[in-house]
Amino acid sequence: ADGAGDAPGAAPEAQEADGGAGDEPPESRERLNLKRSTLPTAVPPNGLETVAGLPDLEDLLADHDENDNSFSEKDLARMQTAFKRFKIPDSSDLAIKDVCGLLTYLGHVMTKEEGVMPLIKEVTSYDYLDFDEFVTLMSTYLPYEREEIHKIYVAFDEDGSGSISLAELRPLMKKLGLIPIHGMVAEALRIVDSDGTGDLDFDEFIMFLAVYRRTEGFAHYEVLELRRLFDFFAKQNKDAPGETLPADCLSDALIQMFGLHVAAFTEKLEEQVASGQGLQGSSFARGGSGKPESLTFAEFLIFARKTREEAFAHLKDDAKDAFATLDTTGEAEGFQAADTDGDGKISLAELKAYLVKLGYTPLQQNLDEIYAEVDKDRNAVLDLSEFFDFMLIYNQREGFRRKVVDEMRKVFERFDADGTGEISALELADLFRELGFDDTLDEIYIFVAQVDANNSGSLDFREFMRLMRLHREKRLASMLEVFDHFKAEDTGKLSKLSWGAALEDLGFWPEKAMLNKYMQTGLLAFDGFVGLVDACRAERVTKERKKAGFNDEKITELQELFDRYDKDHGGDIDTNELIGILQVWGWEPKSRGEQQALMKKLDTARERAREAGVEDVGADGSVKFWTFVQLSRMLEMEFAHAEEERMKALMDRLKFTQKEVEQFREVFLAKKEEYIEEMAEKGTVLEGIWGLPRDAIRRLIKALGVAIVGEKKPMLDEELTKVGCEENGLLDFFGFLQLMRWLMETGWMK
Repeated sequence: ADGAGDAPGAAPEAQEADGGAGDEPPESRERLNLKRSTLPTAVPPNGLETVAGLPDLEDLLADHDENDNSFSEKDLARMQTAFKRFKIPDSSDLAIKDVCGLLTYLGHVMTKEEGVMPLIKEVTSYDYLDFDEFVTLMSTYLPYEREEIHKIYVAFDEDGSGSISLAELRPLMKKLGLIPIHGMVAEALRIVDSDGTGDLDFDEFIMFLAVYRRTEGFAHYEVLELRRLFDFFAKQNKDAPGETLPADCLSDALIQMFGLHVAAFTEKLEEQVASGQGLQGSSFARGGSGKPESLTFAEFLIFARKTREEAFAHLKDDAKDAFATLDTTGEAEGFQAADTDGDGKISLAELKAYLVKLGYTPLQQNLDEIYAEVDKDRNAVLDLSEFFDFMLIYNQREGFRRKVVDEMRKVFERFDADGTGEISALELADLFRELGFDDTLDEIYIFVAQVDANNSGSLDFREFMRLMRLHREKRLASMLEVFDHFKAEDTGKLSKLSWGAALEDLGFWPEKAMLNKYMQTGLLAFDGFVGLVDACRAERVTKERKKAGFNDEKITELQELFDRYDKDHGGDIDTNELIGILQVWGWEPKSRGEQQALMKKLDTARERAREAGVEDVGADGSVKFWTFVQLSRMLEMEFAHAEEERMKALMDRLKFTQKEVEQFREVFLAKKEEYIEEMAEKGTVLEGIWGLPRDAIRRLIKALGVAIVGEKKPMLDEELTKVGCEENGLLDFFGFLQLMRWLMETGWMK
């Protein structure tokens, strides 16, 4: 197994030194975008871009009046949109038991029934209320909420100064059920702290909450990213392209923002919205034939906020068994799984141990980068708020550094040829070859099935990042195993004398110049070893690009075939000899048009060989070996694309879903591996086997619970022949799928 660290390309992860990458303010970070146009924006005096779909910040600041409980048209429109989500389906009324849920949905914090229900009873004596009554309720609710917030504010003003400091602000926000993300808190403070003291009086705090609620607690750079995601997916709205987000795109959009770790929650959220049944929780409000609606950007922000709240809750629950209560104020619940010494702070060592439990292999530079972004007081330990900030970013980046994620985005977009925001398994195979990985197409299909959260058969960028993480962890595990074997017992590090043997164990034989770069380092810790392995892999990728992703065995096979047709052993073949080779594969051109297309492919193959560092690529009329290698890869991928189209047509005909096909593929490939091992034990080595013999198929069917007895045996044999498996032949995956459908239709297998 060749080593693979963080970097997907040539840059070795552990050796990068981009100097304080995490110290720049959030607004200046280069964000990761789907392919989409830049938003037209204007910059108001506060320095923040105007974002379409949000209340105007300047208007919000100017209109603030504690005694004015009237509502603007925008306020009413926002409330009415939310009201529709919670009302009884096929009705214009809202069940009073759902009012608290609606208030929470709108971002309000005083939503307990014992406080809200008396206000409701002042408006209606029934079990439901219409929108006009809800507006009336809100006019009395807002003063109530302000008064309740003031009580809590006074309690947190410990010194009785009439204002709260930043240190008091964060626990106060937590008490109100708000997530104090560092970037958003700093941003809102810059807007509302008019005297610049860093302290907030109560009016300033209320304005702080209004600014916070305006963006649902997201910092400006996050809002811009959410807006761009919204615009990208809104283009798929057939009724009003670009205006609203289709409900069935909600989960995909949120996953693009937060990562695959939120997929289970966002899929349920999408199902609830797309069903048209609304978000109400009372059984009274269930029923009806609700119609699915699309979402405005303001609503999309609300769902993004709910997703982040869920991620925060899940993080605390995930670590529940090991967290210890920090204090009795309710300010924090603790860090059960991470804060192992119970001091109320998470050290670097505790953080690493926690990440390992989650399945990550944390590298020091990756941790340092995020520490610089979230460790406000630079004390190298994390409190609860900083811990959540850290985990949110770490999960979003799948454990990679931001620079590496940017590189991944560029590589992903280069292989997303049609600009759909997704790549197929075949495009992923090309991408892997570009990065120097030699995984087979069968292995890549399995990778895709593991991370394809929406069962589309393709990968969006978040799914691709998860795949790259799994791929990286697999290689880091190999590196760690080798490192542990060769490290010195007294230092826990690799000495220079052990480097060569350790690298050879991973399949690397680096040039002396490469090793000399590291010689001054002396002893290597694991992170440094990862950097060395990455550098070796990058060197090998550059050298072996001419192999077009083929392994040494395949190159030897191609060389032998090429030499067989190179009659004069001059190192090249002519086009007629090339066509002879293609006949062996069954890929020879059968028409004049196909012959002309082959000549164009040859030109492309020469160019690719030249880009890979091959000096002599052959002239017109002749084909050099390394040009032949590039052409072989092109033709192989062309054949694979044709097979993919054939698979899509077969899926339609057999009425199998993508998920079902991938499940069948796993069964088929596992049986094939089992058959290869069986034959190896008997002394027969099978290489490049593409199918299963009848005997293996029969055993597989029996393993699925089907008894092949009596008349079933000749019936099965007849069907095997129909799907392309002769008596002594092999059954390919296409035939296997057809056989599975037949077994279901006959009732032999459920």
